[in-house]
Amino acid sequence: MANGRAPAAKVSCDACYFRQNMLCALTDEVPCASFRPNRPEGLRPPSQLRFTFRQERRMQVAWAFPSPSEQVALHA
Repeated sequence: MANGRAPAAKVSCDACYFRQNMLCALTDEVPCASFRPNRPEGLRPPSQLRFTFRQERRMQVAWAFPSPSEQVALHA
C-alpha cells in the first residue's frame, strides 16, 4: 500500500555544506546527522511556521491584576 510520500533523495558528503567549505572534521564518507545541503546562498536555517496573534479579548478577566491606581487605593 502506498503511503503518499515521495522517495527521499540520496544525500552524500560531496553535497554537504560543511564538506564543500572544508568545515567537516569527519573522515567517514557517509552522511552524518549534521548534513546540510550546499546552496548558493550559504547555510540557512530551516523555514519556520509564521506566528499569528489571536484577536485580543476586550473583557476584563477575573484574575487580572489591579491597576496601579487601584493598588494605591488598597494600601492607602
